[in-house]
Amino acid sequence: MKLLQSFINSGIRFADTPTVKRGVQLSNAIGLILFAFGLLGSILYYVWYGLTVVTLINPLIGTVALLVVLFNCLGLPTLSRIWISLFPPIFITFLSIYSKTIYYDQQQELDYFTFRILILGTLAIPWVVFSLKEKKTLILSAAIGVAILLAYDPLHIVFNVPYQQDKLKVINYYFTNIIIFITYCILVGSLIFLKWISEKNEDRNIELIDNLNNTNEILVERNGEIEAQSAEILAQSEVLHNNQQHLIEANSLIEEQRRKLIDKNQILTSELVEKNENLTETNTELIKHNNELRQFSYTVSHNLRGPVASLLGLIDLIDEEKLDDNDREIFNYIDASAQQLDQIIKDLSKIIDIRHDIFRIRQRIDLNSEISEIGNVLKRELETHQVQLSKNVTLCPYIYSVKPMVGSILYNLVSNAIKYRSTERTPSIEITSRQEDSFYVIEVKDNGLGIDINQNKENLFKLYKRFHFHTEGRGLGLYLVKMQSEALGGTVAIESEINRYTKFTIRLQKPGNIERQILYDETFAELFYDAELNATGVIWKGPITSEQYRSVFRKCLDLFYSFNTPNYISDISAQGPIEPSDQRWMLQEILPYTTKNGLRKIAVVYPEVIDLPLQEYIQHVDETIKKLGLYHHVFTSFEGAFDWLRQENEKAALQHQL
Repeated sequence: MKLLQSFINSGIRFADTPTVKRGVQLSNAIGLILFAFGLLGSILYYVWYGLTVVTLINPLIGTVALLVVLFNCLGLPTLSRIWISLFPPIFITFLSIYSKTIYYDQQQELDYFTFRILILGTLAIPWVVFSLKEKKTLILSAAIGVAILLAYDPLHIVFNVPYQQDKLKVINYYFTNIIIFITYCILVGSLIFLKWISEKNEDRNIELIDNLNNTNEILVERNGEIEAQSAEILAQSEVLHNNQQHLIEANSLIEEQRRKLIDKNQILTSELVEKNENLTETNTELIKHNNELRQFSYTVSHNLRGPVASLLGLIDLIDEEKLDDNDREIFNYIDASAQQLDQIIKDLSKIIDIRHDIFRIRQRIDLNSEISEIGNVLKRELETHQVQLSKNVTLCPYIYSVKPMVGSILYNLVSNAIKYRSTERTPSIEITSRQEDSFYVIEVKDNGLGIDINQNKENLFKLYKRFHFHTEGRGLGLYLVKMQSEALGGTVAIESEINRYTKFTIRLQKPGNIERQILYDETFAELFYDAELNATGVIWKGPITSEQYRSVFRKCLDLFYSFNTPNYISDISAQGPIEPSDQRWMLQEILPYTTKNGLRKIAVVYPEVIDLPLQEYIQHVDETIKKLGLYHHVFTSFEGAFDWLRQENEKAALQHQL
């Protein structure tokens, strides 16, 4: 019995509902029954007809029926029930046709009824193993079974073994199909009604059990609450009794504390007045230092431009052909350093001169290009000390952030790694990048002298703090790295071992919006920067005045001056008329200036209906664009303009790779 129970429960662990569980058990039981009847049929057939092919096929039927157990064990309860529903009628029909093919000339009426009755019996299997809730599978399996039953005679005709009315006795043989079908309907109708009542009662039982369980849980919970409340009341009674005894002592203590509190408040009031005075003085001092720092920044950025320009002019006057090889190499280093210093001063001037809202802009930064540029800046130091600078940024080749700050962070870390290299091995610097959910992660690792983390933990990123004194330094590099990382919403972490390695891990916050970074939003216009397209964009919201028109384009100039964006997109469908003087100003000053600062492609969204003044304005713009050698395309929707710029950027990137 245990073996039989284990057999019937095969695969039951994969059933997710009670109805499916019952279907698995029934399908296993039916498979076992078919196997047993297959063996019994083989024995009986042998007794009546001797050893024939049919005698051997009977046990095969039962064996194949046991595949239902295999399907259930593999976690395929639906497939197993479909198999046990369809396999018996299909195989019995096949067996009927095959047996008549062999003994067609010796057929009797019973041969055409017995197989049909067997098929009728197997058609009840789907209504037994499937729940009424499994409508699609149940109806499909039952419909296929009915189709097999109705096709019994047509299939025998197709295989040339039809009922021989001229030889056999039943004249109205085909009328038996109606009788069989009526019998099927009675059988299935009874099963459906029985199953509906059974499943309905089962659902009610489950609902009652759930309600009973919930009620029991509520009763247990409330009983626990009552016990806890009783214990709490008892404890509170004991506490109240003790409190009554100490109440007099507590009152005297409270009075004493109240007197002390009054004295303390008087002291704090006087201290608060003093702190406010100190805070006012500190705030005044901070404003003074802030103004001095701003003035110093302007002085550095502007006053250095003259000497550097003079230096570049003097370099141009030197005849490189008159220098020997050694002097020419030194001259080339001087020339490259002066050019780099000039570019740095220009970048610093941009940062100082542009308005505050530009600092919110996040650009697309090519880390490969940025690291290569730093390698060029530090080329002499890298070659002199034979430093191996490697990079692996395939996991995160691009980031969106403030380019000057990212460049400064990388420059300080690489230059520090060169400065504090070890003389005992070939210096190496490895830069890698990856992404996390909210951060870009850049790691810079070297095999230099290292830092004693435990000893210098509190001073690692403080201003003017140094950890090696055998070389020049001011202790500014790591301080700047920390300040700039935090300004970009990120962090910096350090790992190091003395005379082995140092690794800096920079996490820079991913911006929430890179496609449409709003710089200027008024009732008449919206100015934005799209970092993904590297495009400056303007949406005109309605008829505008001359001052409004010029103020928007002045903002555009700041953006082009700062980021040299190659793409421009504008929606002028609601712009309204533009004064001729403003048109000339835009065509003669704005377009040439932006072209000089990197503008290459212009996408414009026009209104569907263009009046005469707008036609003239568009014509003048087209003429100027052609003279400046810009690419220009017009659209009727903003989406079309975006798609065009995106495709153009992809083409440019592909050409650059080739």
